[in-house]
This record gives sequence, structure tokens and C-alpha cells, in this order.
Amino acid sequence: MFHPERDLRAVILDLVKEDGKSISAISRDLKARGFDLHRLILTGYLRAMTDLNVLREREVPPSKIYVPVKGKERDVYEMIGSKARELFGEEERTDAVILYALNRLFKRPIFFDELIKAGAKTPPGREATKEERQEAKQALTKSGYKIPDSSKAYLPEDEGLKDDYLELLTRILVEAFDAGVLVKETKQTRLSF
Repeated sequence: MFHPERDLRAVILDLVKEDGKSISAISRDLKARGFDLHRLILTGYLRAMTDLNVLREREVPPSKIYVPVKGKERDVYEMIGSKARELFGEEERTDAVILYALNRLFKRPIFFDELIKAGAKTPPGREATKEERQEAKQALTKSGYKIPDSSKAYLPEDEGLKDDYLELLTRILVEAFDAGVLVKETKQTRLSF
């Protein structure tokens, strides 16, 4: 469904693997995959990936080698799916929270392939109408993703998942920015007399 070749970051991570590569090797491999970037632009992009802690520079004189930071790189689907299962377990409700979150983030019906990528086991909502599905397919096609005509799309039915959705996003953001130390540990309760 998704073509990582459209995502330069994913292509670079695929190229450097665990051993890493020099700028020259990355540039050569990118050209072979259809990305013809000027070396200064590539250097800036690699530097940005280093600043974002996606890649790490290793000095191997006379050049620098770029290697991925340890830990599997996760996309938005994996993040939402794994955090939803962590918060809500393997309940049927978890798949509904995943669909609800993706639908709210992307503002469109969610294809079953996307739900699978997030770890959902069953389509937890109503099937999108032909028109809704077509609009969602057009939005993804503009972004460079190919959706098979046979792929079904879904919309959430349960609007009572807003609190779960907000808790899910809060946890993802706190974890992503390592901001747990800023979160108040206890909930304040009111005493009534």
C-alpha cells in the first residue's frame, strides 16, 4: 500500500541500515533510487536527521559515517497502535480507539491496510460509503500512496472514545518529547463537606 520511496527519510534509513554509510555512498544509492539531490542539500538533510536523533555521525577518517540511532524507527501507525495496546490492552475497544485516533488525525476514512499497520485485528467501525472511500483514496494518491481498489475503508461509529483518544495522544507526546518529569503524578481530588 505505502511506497517508502516517496519518503526520503525512510529511504535513507533503509540505505544506512546498521553498518552506516558515508555521504558519498548515500548520495550514490539515492541516485540509483531516483533521488538526485545536490550534495549540500543531502548533507543538510543528514545533519537535520542527526539533530532530530534519527541518525548518529561516526568519524571514520577521512569521512563521516551515518548510522541509525539504536531502536526501531516507528511510524505514526505503529506509535498509535502500540500505545493504544499499552493503555487499553487487547480489548476489542483498542481497535476502535486506533480507528478513532487515525480518523481524527487524518480527517478521512481509514483503510484496512492502515489499521493492520497499526496492529488492529478487526475493522472496528462502519464501512465507508463508496464516495467517502473515493475521497480518502484521492487524498492518499495525491501524497504518493497507492491504494488498491479492493481495499475497504472505515469510519468510527463510537463517538464516546474522545477521552481515550486524548489520553492516547497525551501519552504519545509525553513519551516522544521525554516530558514525563513534567507531568504531575497524582490527580487532585476535591473534598466536599
